Amino acid sequence: MRPLLLPLVPLYGAGVAIRNWFFDFGFVRSEEVRVPVISVGNLSAGGSGKTPFVELLSKRLMLAGRKVAIISRGYRRESTGMLVVSNGAVQCAEASDAGDEPAQMAAKLTGVVVIVDERRARGAMYAIEKFNANVIILDDGFQHRSLKRNLDILVLPVAEVENPGWMLPAGNRREPIASIQRASLIVVSRCESIEQFRKTEAVVRRRTGNPIIGVMTKVSAFRRASSRFSIDIGGIRGKKAVAFSGIGNPDSFARTLNSVGLDVKANVVFPDHHVYRESELRNVKNLLVQTGADYCVTTEKDAARLSSPKSEYRSFLEDTPLFFVEIEQTIIAGETELNQGIGKL
Repeated sequence: MRPLLLPLVPLYGAGVAIRNWFFDFGFVRSEEVRVPVISVGNLSAGGSGKTPFVELLSKRLMLAGRKVAIISRGYRRESTGMLVVSNGAVQCAEASDAGDEPAQMAAKLTGVVVIVDERRARGAMYAIEKFNANVIILDDGFQHRSLKRNLDILVLPVAEVENPGWMLPAGNRREPIASIQRASLIVVSRCESIEQFRKTEAVVRRRTGNPIIGVMTKVSAFRRASSRFSIDIGGIRGKKAVAFSGIGNPDSFARTLNSVGLDVKANVVFPDHHVYRESELRNVKNLLVQTGADYCVTTEKDAARLSSPKSEYRSFLEDTPLFFVEIEQTIIAGETELNQGIGKL
């Protein structure tokens, strides 16, 4: 049905252009906080590899001795207002209240404060005052220009550079490709080789003279969802699996499973940020039996949603050999440029 919405694309694009114009010329001012702010965002709705890059950036800043706080809107959360998802020591909120991506980061990043708030400046100020944060990472912040940032990082997956697609509502892009010029640093994500990065870099270079770095996604652990215990990645090669996911880019998940040698007997795809019903989980369990698979496998983001105390989720986690693939990004090009960008803060 989305091609039928093509006549609305110019109207949406005009609205985006007017909003950006107001910010660019100072008619709408961005709030400022007293510590450096790094925004990490993307051009399109859906998966771009943004969350793994926020995790990579958080770890680097912590190693440099910074007290990091991640501020997110908490997309599709059931709560409103400001909510502390992690105080840096323990996770304080479930995915249903926090949103799946903030809950994932809270579970994974010990030492990092995670706060969700639709008013990001308020969340940032709270992190500074209550937790002594001395650097803020604004998650999914490229379009959220109400908070002033010192470093504006745009994550562009290779596939989006090769085929940008339509803007909303006919496609997934939130902004025109020309908005690349607003970013102070561009991250090309989901690179499969340095050669692929160089080709993509050449395309992006036509639109910006700012630094471009390349990142590759790799599997860091294969964990049991109920306990988070990790098993040897080499030992799962050739094992049969039923996969399911509700993420923005399910094709990337399929490629990840292939990279570790799993024999995927069925791959069930749900919408991004999907809230699973009991009947859907029952169907996944039935597929496990029908295919004779060894595991059910899902993503980190889905595992965060399934960690809710809902009775149907607890039963599924206890009765099913459910594992999730933990991923991380590695830099394959532009290490110096990234270090210089954060070093100036």
